[in-house]
Amino acid sequence: MKTLFKVIMAILGILGLSGKASAKKKAEVKKIDKKIKEVKKARKTIQKKKTAVQKKKAEVKKAVKTPPKKKSNVTSAKKAAASLKRRARRK
Repeated sequence: MKTLFKVIMAILGILGLSGKASAKKKAEVKKIDKKIKEVKKARKTIQKKKTAVQKKKAEVKKAVKTPPKKKSNVTSAKKAAASLKRRARRK
């Protein structure tokens, strides 16, 4: 009877179903779960920092926007031609 019990425990141990094996697996799973929690926490903090930086970027972009320049009135045909040439070169 004892030998039969030992054989059964050996088979279960090989399959990883014995009490010791399952305790080891549970410990490993706990470690992995702990790491997952740490990574999720780090991801949340990084996400918060990222959103804060993006908000600041948007504020700076709004502040830096310059008002459009007012075009000077063209008084002669010569100036008008020169103005059109300049605009054509820019595009």
